[in-house]
Amino acid sequence: MSENKFENKIKRLLAAGKPVWGASLPDASEFLAKVTVDTGIDFLWIDLEHRPFEVEAVQWIPIICRRKGCEPLVRVAGLDAQLIKKALDIGASTIMVPQINNAEEARRAVQYAKYPPEGTRGVSPSWTFYMDVSWDDYLPRANQETCIVVQIESPSGIQNLESIAAVPGVDVVFAGPMDLSACLGHIGQPGHPEVQKFLDEFPSRVAKAGKPAGITLRGFDASGDAYAKGYRFICIGNVAFQGSVGLAADLKKLRDVGALSDGS
Repeated sequence: MSENKFENKIKRLLAAGKPVWGASLPDASEFLAKVTVDTGIDFLWIDLEHRPFEVEAVQWIPIICRRKGCEPLVRVAGLDAQLIKKALDIGASTIMVPQINNAEEARRAVQYAKYPPEGTRGVSPSWTFYMDVSWDDYLPRANQETCIVVQIESPSGIQNLESIAAVPGVDVVFAGPMDLSACLGHIGQPGHPEVQKFLDEFPSRVAKAGKPAGITLRGFDASGDAYAKGYRFICIGNVAFQGSVGLAADLKKLRDVGALSDGS
């Protein structure tokens, strides 16, 4: 097995200054996961925070992603070592932790997701068995593969944004438009001028620490606008709203935009 087998595509693309395009999974369905991954996205967002299912309902989906070269991202329900460990053990290569309020919580997110000596993750990944991957190959490279996305959704998170972004091991700092609209006093109105002003400034504030900014939107126009504002980790929608043909078409247009802007 090659040294690059466990190179995280998200981390590689972002390090090169390139955008990362993903989609969310609307339900705990292996069929919908396969259809979505087949559009060519860079990551699949598997949500265990707001959806009614737990980790066992999606246990095969990270493997579907890995077999197609798509990074499986699991958003856990909160900053909990057990939830993070379970998500990684079923095959997530990328962990999103919601409601990160300060640098100490960001450090704990990194700690929970990494094996010693960088962290405290317990050693017993299960996904490797189903993909015939040796622990001898995976374990020495697991920390390097794992990508940590921290989500800013609270007044404290807004206040501490720069210090959160500066935490070593945090790979992406993510703006949650709906929760940010609520904490800014405009619940359910992510398009409110005050919310949009914060979202417009978000990438440059995060970039002070050398970190890329992430956001979730829907469709080509909104995703293209976010890219123009400096976001580089963008969830562009899901097959429930766009259909697989529409999602693939939006993805192709967005990749073309990114290629033209970076001259590649």
